[in-house]
Formats: sequence, C-alpha cells, structure tokens
Amino acid sequence: MTKQEMIKLLVLIESVYSSCITKDDTILHWFEFCSQMDYEKVLRKLHNHIRNSPYPPTMADISVFTSESNVFTETSVSRMKKEKEVLEQNRRINTWESLPAWLFEYTLR
Repeated sequence: MTKQEMIKLLVLIESVYSSCITKDDTILHWFEFCSQMDYEKVLRKLHNHIRNSPYPPTMADISVFTSESNVFTETSVSRMKKEKEVLEQNRRINTWESLPAWLFEYTLR
C-alpha cells in the first residue's frame, strides 16, 4: 500500500466516524506499516468494519499483512514429504511374502 492509499483510508475513516480525529502519531504509525499491507484487502476489511461497528476501527481491526513465508508450513510440508517417502519405501519392501502364513487366508490377493 502506498502512502496516498493509506491517507485515503484515514480520510474515509474520519468521514464515516465524525468523532474520530486522526492524530499525527497515528499517521506516523500507519506510515511504518502501510508498505507491508495490501490496500484492497485493507479496504475490504474497513468496509466490513463500517457496516458492522458504530466505533472507529483500530489499526489491528483493519490491518492485513501479506505473509511472505510461513516457516511452520514449509517444515510441515517437508516433513510430510519425508514421511510419504518412508511409507512408500516400506510399502515396496513389505510384499505379500512378508505376511505370516496364517494371515494369507484373510487377505485379498
């Protein structure tokens, strides 16, 4: 989001919530985070907030940060791939011959 887009959002908030006055500190804090947010997503959240709340939104209410990297997901995916490979290897190794003789009569061949 650009600074101009952020200013549009703050002007919209002030115009809808007449009791809300944006302070200089608030603008400076928004400037710090505006480059990390997607304008369209924030605007959608702001519109939703305006429809549902009689109170002005806080920064946390309408902020949407784009996730560049999710380490948990990456490690989970890599772990799942490794487990899948191990299961495939075990499936290839475990053939019908490795089953006990008594179990053959209960299995589909």
